[in-house]
Order: sequence, then structure tokens, then C-alpha cells
Amino acid sequence: MSFELRKSLSYRFKFYLSAFLWISPVVILSACAHKDTTQYAPLTYDYLTPIFLNVGQISIQDHSNANQYPRDISNLSPTPPAMALNNMVNNRLKARGTSGKAIFTISRASLQENNDDAVYGQIDISLDIYNNNNRKVGSIQVSTNHTYQTDHNKGDLDSRANLYDITQKMMQDVNVELEYQIRNHLEPWIVDATGTPISDSIKTQDLNDKASSTAVKHDMSPPDHRIIAPATNKPPASNADLNAVFPDGIPNNESAAPPVHDTQPVSSTKGKYPVGVLGTLPQSAISKKY
Repeated sequence: MSFELRKSLSYRFKFYLSAFLWISPVVILSACAHKDTTQYAPLTYDYLTPIFLNVGQISIQDHSNANQYPRDISNLSPTPPAMALNNMVNNRLKARGTSGKAIFTISRASLQENNDDAVYGQIDISLDIYNNNNRKVGSIQVSTNHTYQTDHNKGDLDSRANLYDITQKMMQDVNVELEYQIRNHLEPWIVDATGTPISDSIKTQDLNDKASSTAVKHDMSPPDHRIIAPATNKPPASNADLNAVFPDGIPNNESAAPPVHDTQPVSSTKGKYPVGVLGTLPQSAISKKY
């Protein structure tokens, strides 16, 4: 190999080496710029009201990995849907009984690429109640599926930011539907934090309220047969007095006082005295000029 050839090869090698060393940092920095290093908080639900069940234990059976769906990107989410469901059960469902069990089954929890701008999410779960004889006595099923439009301000369709947001929205729907199904179809197994059945406490309250109202309406105390003495010694009113009170006669709905057999003749001056609103004025109140 001639000197000129070796010199030419050496020059070319140095040129390509310099170009590679200059371009490599740019490629590395560009790759790092597209990688999302944000720390996303785990999706937990302990801020929601817990639901207490009258069972001895609650277990989770996760079958979400049994079926592989095309274009599934669930594992790219900072909190995959199956993990979010596990967190939801541990945070919200509490066992407060002494026997029986509840089994929470995750049949599907997936995120799939639908097109360039959307992600299809689907969750299928169930909750079964078994008594101490291992016989199923209650069951509910919850399913949700929705196509979520991705936010290009948060990156590509499969970016961590977009998948985290979609998982969070999908779990909001599941939480609402799960609580609705439990309270409407598993009410006999709902208890309070102390293990007291909610439905029984309501019935007891209704019975107590009914008993108290009945006691007010029906007074079982014996009747009072005591004879109450009149407040004054005023004699019973005569027919003449009643005529003064009722000039047109005694109303039909009023019972007249029993007749008084007065041996004195009726005064001939009746009607000469002024009559008040409630009867004849007493003698002491009559002016001498009358």
C-alpha cells in the first residue's frame, strides 16, 4: 500500500470518527427528551367511603392476564388497570363479619390501541358472596368499556401521561358502578364499621317509631271516675235565663238544662230590664230609674 493511499484512508477515518462523535450526543439527548421520567402517584381510593361487608374475609382473583388482546398497551400505564382494581378492593371493601367470604374476580382489565388518536379500555369484574357452607348467596357483575381520545399535548397515544389519565377516568366509572351494584343487590350483607347490619338497624328504628306513636294515640290508663264538684254554688239556669241567652229559642244541637220546678210565680216585669249579651243583668246592676 502506497504512502498516498494510507494517508487518504487515515484522513477519511478521522473525518467519519469526528462526525460520529459530534452526532452521537445529539441522538442521545434527543432520545432522553422523549422519555417520560415523571413520577406518577399510584392510583388509590382510600379517600372514598369504605363499604363494610358481613363476611369473614375478602380475596382477589386476577385473571386479566389469561387472555392476550391485540395491540394491548396496559402494561405501559404507570398504574395498569389490574393494579388499580387491586388497590380499589383493598381500599374500599372491608370484611366485618365472622364467617363466610367474598371473592372479587378480575376477568378483564385492558387498554388497547384503537387508532392513532384513541385508546379502547375495558374492565369486567364480579363480586361473589359465600356463606360458611361455601354456598354462593349473593353476586354482582360490573362491566365498563369506553373509547378515550388521547391528548396530544401529553405525548403520543401510548405515552405514560395519556395512559395514566385514561386509567384514572376508567376507574372512576368502575368505582361508581361497583358501589351502586353493591348497595342495590347486596344490601343484606352490608354492615357498619362495628359489624351491625344496616338493614336491621333501620327496621328496628321503624318499629320503635311506630311503638312510640301508638303509645301516644292509645292511652291505656284507667278512666277517672271521680266526681268533680262544681266551682260555684250557682243554681242551674232556668228557661228564662236560657231565653235571654238564646232569644230565638235553644238551638237544636244544644241540650237544654232539665226543667226547674219553681213554686214562685213568674215576675210580671220580665222584659222591662235591659238585656246584656250573655243574659239578664243582676238586680244590683239595675238603675233605680227603671
